[in-house]
Amino acid sequence: MIQRILEARNFLASILAATTGMALYFRAPFPEDNLFVHVMEIRSPSAFLFFKWSYTLFLYTTPYIAFSVVLSGFYIFRLKATRKIHAGKLPLYPDPRKRAELSLVVGELHHPRTQVPSETPHWLVIPERGLFTGIAIVGAVGSGKTAACMYPFAEQILAFRADDKDRRIGGLVLEVKGDFCERIHEILKRHDRADDYIEISLSSRYRYNPLHNDLDAFALAYSIASLLNNLFGRGKEPFWQQAYTNLVKFIILLHKVAFDYVTLFDVYECAINPELLASRIKEAERRLAEAESVLVGEEEYLKHPKDLEPFQFRLNKESSHYRAPLTPGLASLLEAKAIQWEAENASAKNPVAAQKKAQLEAIRRWFDHDWRRIEPKLRTSIVEGISVFLSLFDDNPDVKRTFCPPAECYDPGANTDFKFGKPLPSFSWLIETGGICGLNFPIGMNPGLAKAIGVMMKFDFERAVLNRVPLMEKNPQSYFRQVLFLCDEYHHFATVGESEPTGDEKFFSLSRQPKCIPIVATQSFSSLKSALPGESWRTLLQTFRTKIFLSLSDDFSARTASELCGREDRLKASYNLSESGHDAKVSLLTGRTMSHKANITASKSYSPHHDLRFDMKDFMELRNAQSVTIAYDGTNPMPPTFCYLKPYYNDVNKSYFRQLADGEL
Repeated sequence: MIQRILEARNFLASILAATTGMALYFRAPFPEDNLFVHVMEIRSPSAFLFFKWSYTLFLYTTPYIAFSVVLSGFYIFRLKATRKIHAGKLPLYPDPRKRAELSLVVGELHHPRTQVPSETPHWLVIPERGLFTGIAIVGAVGSGKTAACMYPFAEQILAFRADDKDRRIGGLVLEVKGDFCERIHEILKRHDRADDYIEISLSSRYRYNPLHNDLDAFALAYSIASLLNNLFGRGKEPFWQQAYTNLVKFIILLHKVAFDYVTLFDVYECAINPELLASRIKEAERRLAEAESVLVGEEEYLKHPKDLEPFQFRLNKESSHYRAPLTPGLASLLEAKAIQWEAENASAKNPVAAQKKAQLEAIRRWFDHDWRRIEPKLRTSIVEGISVFLSLFDDNPDVKRTFCPPAECYDPGANTDFKFGKPLPSFSWLIETGGICGLNFPIGMNPGLAKAIGVMMKFDFERAVLNRVPLMEKNPQSYFRQVLFLCDEYHHFATVGESEPTGDEKFFSLSRQPKCIPIVATQSFSSLKSALPGESWRTLLQTFRTKIFLSLSDDFSARTASELCGREDRLKASYNLSESGHDAKVSLLTGRTMSHKANITASKSYSPHHDLRFDMKDFMELRNAQSVTIAYDGTNPMPPTFCYLKPYYNDVNKSYFRQLADGEL
């Protein structure tokens, strides 16, 4: 109350001066009865009026000056020195379920450069177009990046239009700790979206085969080779990656030709067993041969019954033709006996069969003239290079059951009761239906396998998201829902392609058009740098336009964050002290110079300096739920500012500084 009164001290001084002046006007009026004043009035009326009105004016101005000095002194030396700014009341937090447009409330804003409360705080809000440009959260262990960023952000996005089946948001959630997916499931339950959640784990009923998609064999093999590079590093000699890719490509192609289905265990089994690989090629030849049938007329068949009977001809009464599978032996007999016949499902008439036959011939040429010609020691080295990764899907029965399901799992007729497990729907279907897929595979169980599965699932998701672009171009009138990519401890799943066509940096640079919202959290820039080759972490980082820096514990991350916040011109004060003397002489007693007349001059000057907005120590001294945020609204970048986050366990409408004072942080 007193503080508000003193803020209006000029008005208060005017009121007090008017009251005092009025009292003095009646208690001590101008002495007109005085003899000297009376003589002045007679001889110089103008001088008399001047002194009279001046006297009356001073009755008011003198108290005003006195009251102003007293109140100003009290304000300066007493209240302002000990004044504490109390945080003002925040605007009401917008309920994410009732927002007309998608947006993300990051936290509350006070003073942009100083950690002091403001009397007019407001929210830092990123609109929808800004969310599509990506959000990177960087914070050391215990800084609150999960509790104050990942959980609140996920709830805001997943709660948006949760009651609208055609518009609610779907996506992918990756984690390594084992509890994040459960928290996402609780958020979905809270908003009546429990049925939208699908979890992939060793204990779930869902099965996920990373190789069961519409990619060709080379693309699948290339992704496996790229994954090997990310897991174990890229070698200096490109031969090994080329050899891995070639071997895996032809094994995958062989199974697609013969069985229309392949798993990572099939690739591993054929890679380490050359006899099995050869038998699979023969099996593919037999299956393709049986896929083509021979039709012989009834009259023609009766001319050569003994020759044709061993080939198991069956009579089709409707067409009056005998049918049998076309085999090399039957083909040579028909040619030798000059028997007239017709082909059914022949390669020339069936494009699919013709393509498979050509692919099988390519596999046979590779196997006979390439793979077998390689020296056994070199073949062993090539196989060993990929078996160290593929063996992960063989030595653990739970992993093999979940990620290498049998072909019957994808057969609706053979798997009506889901005895082989429930196949994971395609990511395209999940995205367009608002489903949330979570990979709950804690990295503590098997770090290499957890990263491998997460990266392959991420690749499938990214491909499905980018495939929306041509559909959105063809159907501009249709509504396409937003897509969420949420990844905690992102450095475990980060991949870059550099000169290759794959990589997160390429996906995030294109994800704005298909309406993807990438939100990732990592412990430091050092974590990304150690997980990615060379300086590729810089290319990946620049794809995230919004960056939230919590407390950082290493100098490299703090220095990088400080440089990313930029520099600005500031006026810095400099002081100069100089001493001068006149008639200087040397003292005979001390031997020092002395002067009877000396002057000391002190000067203060200001000069502009191009300095960092935030120092390294600012990032290393941030408290829990405090951040320095560089936000982007999709059109204009916002300047770096202190932003105070809202942990999920606290009241969002209560100011950060009040929570801090009450010990809630």
